[in-house]
Amino acid sequence: MVFVGCINLFAQETADKASDTTALQLQANIEFSRYIDDQAGLIQSTNYSIIASDCREIENKTNIRVLIKTQKIASPDEIQGLVDSFFAEWIRNINTEKRGILLYALIPEGELQGKIHLRVGVGLKYLITKEMGENILNQVILPNNQNNQDGVGFVEGVKAIKRMMIDDLKREAKVNPEEGSTAFDLKEFLWASKEVLLGLLVGLFLFYIIFFVERCPKCNAALKVTTEVLKEPGDNTVGLRRKIYTCEQCGFSRRKKEPIYPSGFTGWKMRFTGVRRNIKVE
Repeated sequence: MVFVGCINLFAQETADKASDTTALQLQANIEFSRYIDDQAGLIQSTNYSIIASDCREIENKTNIRVLIKTQKIASPDEIQGLVDSFFAEWIRNINTEKRGILLYALIPEGELQGKIHLRVGVGLKYLITKEMGENILNQVILPNNQNNQDGVGFVEGVKAIKRMMIDDLKREAKVNPEEGSTAFDLKEFLWASKEVLLGLLVGLFLFYIIFFVERCPKCNAALKVTTEVLKEPGDNTVGLRRKIYTCEQCGFSRRKKEPIYPSGFTGWKMRFTGVRRNIKVE
């Protein structure tokens, strides 16, 4: 949990304004209580839907819950304890992996000024810096709330948070596109990587020519290879074959005898253990 900042906040001045919003507030709190808890009556009810709409969009697109809470208190000494205890309980209960943003305004009874705190959960402490939080408070919420504009500062503050969160989400999507967002197309992949595949095939062909094609020691031409089986392998015995290398250009020829191992496990065992048998060819 990170404390971002606090500033002075001007409360509503007239009792009539608070009484005008009391009746509507009861109904609005039921509908918008997920994002607004205006116990101090600092937000005009007509702004509830604007704030809730922006908070809902933030939550749907980024899985970040935003809550605006206002409260009147008996003494300024209670502010820090109330903020700490409420935020700790709220961030545990929202079930969004501690990705929550709290705007908490507290006003002592009988006074026109209070303080507002901005808190963010552990999951956002690297996304919202202290400087960013102070800018939201000092440059957005406070200027729009100085003339008691019915909670317009909170409206603009949530809009600023939405712009910041949504823009950051778009930047992350461009840099790290979500895995599995599109189906894998083999044809499209092969066509897109055709140059690489062609280079790989040419490399494999050259590798075969260099390391596996027998060359004539006289004229360096490719030798023609024929095979003659001299003795078939048995179940536990090694057979024998003769390879004849012939150069069609200069007439060079060479013969080489090689063992033929039985098939299956026995043959592989003979290969690895180095079993050799004397073979008599009749």
